[in-house]
Amino acid sequence: MPQKKVSFKRHLEYALFAGLISLIKYSPFRILQWERKALVFFLRKAGRRHSRLISHNLAIAFPARDRIFLAELKKNIYDHFGGIFMEITRTFARLDPQAILARTRVNNLQIIEGALQKNRGVIIFSAHFGNWEWIPLILHTRLGKDIHSIARPMDNVLIEKKVKKFREAMGSRIIYKRGSLRTILQRLSANEIVYLLIDQNTVTREGVFVDFFAKKAATITTVSQLYLKKNIPVVPVFLHYEGREIILDVLPEIDYPAASQNPAALTELTQQLTWLIEAQIKKFPEQWFWFHNRWKTEPQGEAHESQ
Repeated sequence: MPQKKVSFKRHLEYALFAGLISLIKYSPFRILQWERKALVFFLRKAGRRHSRLISHNLAIAFPARDRIFLAELKKNIYDHFGGIFMEITRTFARLDPQAILARTRVNNLQIIEGALQKNRGVIIFSAHFGNWEWIPLILHTRLGKDIHSIARPMDNVLIEKKVKKFREAMGSRIIYKRGSLRTILQRLSANEIVYLLIDQNTVTREGVFVDFFAKKAATITTVSQLYLKKNIPVVPVFLHYEGREIILDVLPEIDYPAASQNPAALTELTQQLTWLIEAQIKKFPEQWFWFHNRWKTEPQGEAHESQ
């Protein structure tokens, strides 16, 4: 099948992308700090739709907090994501992860090692939190195993090729989400590690509704289904920043009574996984990706508030 022609718009996007990478690659550290501040300013002023969405999300998550708290938190969110964008981009430009690995501490890696000894593969799940892009890099480096990451391809095929190459250089092996179940099962049957993020909105037919900050959120069930149907070990992992230090916390392996005759099991387990994510966000709220419309899909019969 011939490849679809890439439009002029996509070529222009790629040219801007490549120019930004080159700029950051050769910028001295002191200039990087200025560039980060400029990026944060641009995001706050140019992305008004995202700014409104962040405010909306924070009001849902922290209804009892005052405007001063929410305004400061919003500022810290922009600062955090401006910083990790520059960090990813500089690492991307230089294809050198050593500066990241030198600042990293891993807690309880033995939990994943123990799960691998069951010889059924391991699912690790996380959220768009801290800097989720570094999780495959860190685990690949510490465990000596590839991490098979589930992802959606980017709209721009030219940028996607570069991003995929970077992720694979960092220890990831990308499995594209559409039609991925067979490949996931193959990797797990070979006692490999599959990595999923389960904190974004989904459509009703692909998930269940669970409480997320006390509001119903449509949540994907892939991890729960594989645990309940295939008895695959599931381990939560979350990466956060404390100053310059990058900390990867491996939490205890999921232990849920897998009773297939219980029709509520899928929702109950998905709720437990979601509560783990919520607990991490409450510890470091500025480090979760509030730019996403997490509560977009609403239970049938509830009015949708447009952004």
